[in-house]
Amino acid sequence: MSKKLKIFLIFLVLFSWVLLIFYFSSRNPLESSQQSSYVTKIIKKIDQIIDFSNTPLFRKVELYIKKIWFNTKNVPTEMLVRKTAHFGLYFILGFMSFLGFNMISKTYLAILLGITFPNLIAVLDEYNQLFYNRGSSLNDVIIDLSGIISGVLFGVFLIFVVRLIRMGIKKFNIRKGE
Repeated sequence: MSKKLKIFLIFLVLFSWVLLIFYFSSRNPLESSQQSSYVTKIIKKIDQIIDFSNTPLFRKVELYIKKIWFNTKNVPTEMLVRKTAHFGLYFILGFMSFLGFNMISKTYLAILLGITFPNLIAVLDEYNQLFYNRGSSLNDVIIDLSGIISGVLFGVFLIFVVRLIRMGIKKFNIRKGE
């Protein structure tokens, strides 16, 4: 695949994801609340079947997230779902940005761009919400940034593992050929 085609595909995927993010942020408060309420109901129904929320691990993770993101343990479930959606959307954007920039630049530059570009989108996303009578929040940008950094770190980890596997395969093939 040519480098120009790679660059085009990278920007097409990133642009599509950014459009999805702005689609969600352009919902008015009622639509946004209905979306998160719907997702919360689905999660609660799944929980009734699997009963994951009563596990010690779940409770520890939930309490940790509430303390980090909200500085309190008294947070409505729907609010936690909304902020987790922020984290998830930006985790994916950070991950895709890092992988995309890593294909066309050095790893250290891909890390920098993989964090900077999505963070710019997060700030613009919060600004965009002001036009739809929704609040803009620095806390949301921080949650987005935590998702971005986690996504980039996950991407770095994957690249590291793939390189280790490739090195192992090369060593195995060299030994096998002796």
